[in-house]
Parts: sequence; C-alpha cells; structure tokens
Amino acid sequence: MHIKRGHLYIVDFNPRVRTKPGKLRPALVVQSNLVNEAGYPSTIVIPTTSKLIDDPGILRYRLLKGTGALDYDSDLLLGQLIAVANESFSKEIGALPENAIEEIERRIKIILSL
Repeated sequence: MHIKRGHLYIVDFNPRVRTKPGKLRPALVVQSNLVNEAGYPSTIVIPTTSKLIDDPGILRYRLLKGTGALDYDSDLLLGQLIAVANESFSKEIGALPENAIEEIERRIKIILSL
C-alpha cells in the first residue's frame, strides 16, 4: 500500500494500552512523504475518535462526516501522535482538504512547541 501524507486510512491500533487508542479506526498520516517513500517500516499518524466532546480545545480537531470520506463526525486526537507499523494499515479512506491540513499542522506545532 502506498501511504500518503494528509490521507486517512483505517489503522489497527490493537491492543489498547492505557491511553493509547485501540481497535480499527481511521487515522491521519502526518509523516512526510519523503519518509513514506523511503520504505521506513512505520508511519506517524493521528488517530480519530467518534466519541466527540464539546469545546475540546487545541488537542482535538473536528472532522465532519464526509470530510476525507469519513462515515461519521470524528475528532482527530492531536495529542496522541503515534508511530504505527505499516502492516497496521488496512485501507485508504480519502484525503483531507489543504485548509484542514494547515490548521492541523498549526496545532501540532503549538502542542510540540515547534
């Protein structure tokens, strides 16, 4: 599978451990395509959740149903950036619009103090 930055994929996060999300769920690839194309065995992603909360602050970014071909309104869990093995990817869902990627990047820079 060709993994691309800015695209959503179904990723297997099992087993769930403490605050790490578990189960199959959509995730956004944030790792550079330079690394993706180099054949590195893992990829940095942001998992999603369909358990929405009101006023989530900077640690979540809301994706409405249909955005990137999502079936449900979902929040990207920006505070849970994680590297997953490439074998954990099962299928591509779709790509996020550029304005969403820009806002997600802005928030990640704040969270990581970059």
